[in-house]
Amino acid sequence: CQVMLAVLFTALSITAIAFAVQAFQPHAQPCFQCPFDWIRYRGKCYYFSEAEGNWTSSQENCSALGASLAMLDSMEDLSFVMRYKGISEHWIGLLRDNEEQPWQWVNLSPLSHLFRIHGGGLCAYLDDNGLSSSHCSTERNWICNKQELQ
Repeated sequence: CQVMLAVLFTALSITAIAFAVQAFQPHAQPCFQCPFDWIRYRGKCYYFSEAEGNWTSSQENCSALGASLAMLDSMEDLSFVMRYKGISEHWIGLLRDNEEQPWQWVNLSPLSHLFRIHGGGLCAYLDDNGLSSSHCSTERNWICNKQELQ
């Protein structure tokens, strides 16, 4: 009878410990990541090209990577890309149809008043002074971005 109680007590103890350990296991958090050679920042993945192209071919290159030319949502985003772009000028996903039209991102959302663009061109790029614009046919590096992978 004592052996039976000892076995029963041991089995109950092991079961209780197993449930306790399982209850305190941390729940798996979703793993967010970016493709190789991309940089993760604030929920997006950024790719800084080494090659050059005009604005249209740069957008096509980004599209082939499942992204678009970079769209910046905040001054923090602008500061981030300015830090990482190096000394080269880089196309971003901002354009307008003509000089009288407002600026739009490639997803057709309007440009926020946070950003000021220098120059009179139709396609926007980053230089050492921030956002500038020029003819879309000029060859430059480019920056792509997309939502990070889950």
